[in-house]
This record gives sequence, structure tokens and C-alpha cells, in this order.
Amino acid sequence: MKNIISVCVVLSIAFLSQELFADGWGSAKLNNKVQLVLADDAIVQVNIDVGAGDLVIIGKEGQSEIVVIAKVYGDELSDDNYVLSLEKEGDKAVLIAQFNDHTHNNERIDLEVTMPPSLVLLVNDRSGDIIIESVDNGLTLNDRSGDIELHNITGLVKIEDRSGDLEGKDLRGDVFINDRSGEIQLKDVIGDVSIDDSSGDIRAKNISGLVTVADSSGDININGAADFKLINDGSGDVSLRNIKRDMK
Repeated sequence: MKNIISVCVVLSIAFLSQELFADGWGSAKLNNKVQLVLADDAIVQVNIDVGAGDLVIIGKEGQSEIVVIAKVYGDELSDDNYVLSLEKEGDKAVLIAQFNDHTHNNERIDLEVTMPPSLVLLVNDRSGDIIIESVDNGLTLNDRSGDIELHNITGLVKIEDRSGDLEGKDLRGDVFINDRSGEIQLKDVIGDVSIDDSSGDIRAKNISGLVTVADSSGDININGAADFKLINDGSGDVSLRNIKRDMK
């Protein structure tokens, strides 16, 4: 399949910003640098579907465009080896960054996305670390592997995560997490938190609402919540402090 780019500018100079992630993917060389730009013309939602590579998404006040900076890593790649596109479909912006079936393990596409913070955000990610900051209209994230960092998110947050650590801070809205493995850390959440976790420690601090946990293995440490409900706990210690229900 030909590489489809709706609006793109191939960059011939290095990025102005510093590297956002250390290169932990092996020895694949930088093959291409691309910028995609899509005007926020009656768009209400951003759908992101990406494969291997690190992903950074930042909401920026006053920005009227969706801007993607992509760095394609891999040896002897051609445009036929991957799809990199940013297109408008109805009232949605759709970003796709995928390799075809004939690529190798070290090949990846690192993405830095800036967008208006008011847009609804849906992300489907296969592998690589994720950072999402300053989004004002909720987040739905489906992630297969890699660490996740969330900061300054407003609205409902729903996360399906197979492996990797998860950190969330300054979240204003209910949070639902279904996690198979990896440590979960949440701090300063205005809303209820529901966690279904197979393995890994859970730490939550300063939660304004109810914290509900179903856990198969790993320690649970809750410091500051309106209430706490344990559905099940297979193994691991449970530590509760500053639960308002118990302080009445």
C-alpha cells in the first residue's frame, strides 16, 4: 500500500524540540521525518491508531490545528513499507501510523501530536511508551504494551492496558482502568476510580470519590479517598489511610 499523507511536509532539518524519549528500540536508524497538519474545521474528535513507536499527545490552548511530527525509524524503508496519514472523516480527525507485514522488529514511528484540548481523544496503540497531557474532553485508550503517563486530563478516562506501568496525575473525571500487568499509580483525582487489575501494585493518593478495586495479585495502597470498596484480592497486602468513610 502506498504511503498516504493527507497534508505533510517532509522535514529536512532536525526537530527543534529535544528528544522526548531515550532510544530503547535497538539500532534502527532514522529514515524519515514528516510533519502532518490538519485544520480544526468542525472536528470534535481525534482517533489515533498507531503501531510500534513512542507517542506523545499534548493539548494546547489557542491552537486551531492538529499537528503531528513523525519520525520513522528503520533500515532500507520505502513509502510502500508503512502508512502515515492524517485525514478528516466527517467530524473526526483520523491519524494512522502503521507498518505493513513485511517489516522487522526494530522499525517504529515515533509521534508527537499537538491538538486543541477541547477535542475528544481515542487512542489505539500497539507498543511503545505513551504520554498524554492537557486534554479537556475525556480519553479512551487501548494499549497493548508500554508505559503510560497521563497528566492534567479533564473528562471521563477509560483505559484498557495489557502490559506496562500506568501513572496518572491531576485527573478531573471518573477513571476506569482494566489492566493485565504493571504498576498503577494515581494521584489527585477528582472523581471515582475503578480498577480491575490482574497483577502489579496499585497506589492511589488524594482521590475525591470512591475507589473500587478488583485485584488478582499485588499490593494495594490507598491514601486519601471518600470511600474504598474491595471486590476481590487474590494476593498482596492492602493498606488504607485517610478514607473519609472510616473517619466519620
